[in-house]
Amino acid sequence: MELKREDKKILHRLQSNFPLTTRPFKALAEELGLEEQEVLQRTRAMAEKGLIRRLGPIIDTHEMGNTASLMAMRVPEQRIEEVSRIINAYTGVSHNYLRKGKNKEIPYNLWFTMSAPNKQELTKTIKEIEEKTGLKVRNLPTTKKFKIGVKFNIYRGE
Repeated sequence: MELKREDKKILHRLQSNFPLTTRPFKALAEELGLEEQEVLQRTRAMAEKGLIRRLGPIIDTHEMGNTASLMAMRVPEQRIEEVSRIINAYTGVSHNYLRKGKNKEIPYNLWFTMSAPNKQELTKTIKEIEEKTGLKVRNLPTTKKFKIGVKFNIYRGE
C-alpha cells in the first residue's frame, strides 16, 4: 500500500502524545489540518491493512507499584496457537511473539511480557500457565530498565 501524504501525517503523529480528550481524533484532525471523519477513516483503513497494529499506552508497571517480567517458553510448533491463546487470556500479558532460538540446545521460541500487582501474583500466574499448557515457563525478571520509545520519521513535511 502506497501511503498518501495525509496517511503519513497521521501515522507520524500517532506515535506519541496521543490526545487524552473525549474526542482525540478531532484534536488530531485540528492539529493536522484535516477533518475528524477523515482521520478516523484513514486510521481505520491503515489498521485493517496491518499498518497500525495497536493504539495504546506504554505503562510503567514499576511506577504503578507492580512487577513485570519477560517470559520464555519452548512450545512445539503444532501447539503455538493453542499456547498463545492460553497466555493471551491473562490480563497482565501485554504481548507475545515467536522468536527463533539462537541456542540450539535451549530453543525458546515463544516469548511474552507479563505484569502483576506483586511477585507472588506473578509466580501464581506462571504456575497456572504451566499447569494449563504442561510446559515450563522461564521467568527472566528485569535487571536493568531500558526506556522504549522508538519514533519513526514517517512524514517529513513534504
